[in-house]
Amino acid sequence: MSIRRCFLAVLALSISGLGVLGTPTSAAEPSAASQKSSVCTPPSWGQLRVVPMQGDLKAFWNVGGGDVRYNDQEAVAHGFRLVGLLNTYSDYPGNQKEDIGNALEKNRTNPWKKPDYFERIIRRNIAQMTEHENIVVHDIEFSFEEDVDKAWHDAEVRAASGAKTKEEFAKAYLREWATWFWLPCQWTKQIHPGVPVGLYGPQPFNRDYWGVAGKSAREIDGTHQSDAELWQYIDPFVDFYIASIYVFYDDPGSIYYMASNVEENYQRTRRYGNKPVYAYEWLRYHTSNKDLGDQELAPYLVEAMAVLPYFCGARGLVVWGWEPDGKGQYYQHLPQFMESLGRVSDLSEKLAKAELVIDEPAHLLWKEKRPLVRKLKVSDEEWVVLAVNPWQVEGADSTVNVQCGTQSVELPLAGRHTGIFLVRDGRVTKK
Repeated sequence: MSIRRCFLAVLALSISGLGVLGTPTSAAEPSAASQKSSVCTPPSWGQLRVVPMQGDLKAFWNVGGGDVRYNDQEAVAHGFRLVGLLNTYSDYPGNQKEDIGNALEKNRTNPWKKPDYFERIIRRNIAQMTEHENIVVHDIEFSFEEDVDKAWHDAEVRAASGAKTKEEFAKAYLREWATWFWLPCQWTKQIHPGVPVGLYGPQPFNRDYWGVAGKSAREIDGTHQSDAELWQYIDPFVDFYIASIYVFYDDPGSIYYMASNVEENYQRTRRYGNKPVYAYEWLRYHTSNKDLGDQELAPYLVEAMAVLPYFCGARGLVVWGWEPDGKGQYYQHLPQFMESLGRVSDLSEKLAKAELVIDEPAHLLWKEKRPLVRKLKVSDEEWVVLAVNPWQVEGADSTVNVQCGTQSVELPLAGRHTGIFLVRDGRVTKK
């Protein structure tokens, strides 16, 4: 089957799922996904463009499965860096007899009740890291009782806390749960000094889909208050932040969801300093969507995903995946992803020095179904602008007026295409 016919076959699958919505889980697990058979053989790595990044902008590859060594080597040759993703709590050599997650199944209210093997299992997993990874990410995902009142009424937990008042207990409770996340990061720095460490699980602004659509800033703050309270204890032990933007729906709102979650994490972490945000991505729909789960994303979402994070505060992205039956290059739409990412690569030296300017929050543009516009200011005379109108159908054309300092320009929007434009002295060049 030709590449063109393969693309049309995959596109037909994407179109057939338009408007079908699944229900996202509270947390996507980067260590668990199933694999569906491909429509045809994906294009080889040799057909893909390279995407070297300049300055402090980065692109990471974190896809496991069949032919993993080959794909890692090709990814690096094409400009990606590698991630050491640890399933931090697992006891693989012991056949999960001392899996920390198992202990948590019966404990959702007592953070002072760590299993005896907690440190030993985690340190063993950290020690098994190889030296070729550029960053380390701990995958620690579990739920605990966030209602402090319920935990306070548990006599055993209250006694373990040593708190005399409910107010003391409330602070101690979240502070102690935070140790389950930051201790592995601290131990990684001891065992592998110099390797940047991050955390997949809790985020300064935990991934939210409908929770940001149409809400006021105050309502969003209220929904995510516990995120900030927990994160203040974790922050000193990580070197970067992760914004998880796995896609659940073939829907125009998915573009604003990606933008909202990246920019919320970026803006909320500036209080701690200038550590980078990296967006975790998946080229397939999340498995919680029963109709689309594991299918590759629609082309317009692939294109947007490759560039959007860099215009919303992220300094990099991470392509995650699990392809246990994969042979050779895994994805039909990776060529489109790489072509789109290449636009950032070509401008990366310029973008790395630019200032992010957000005129209106993405969730507001989402609510009002207006085009998404994001700007990077290189200088008073030079700007790089991203603009997309996913609400219009393919084949439709429109324009959007954008103010870049003292310059006012009209940018053309073609279908659902994510455009990147260089604006200099009132002149517009499409990239």
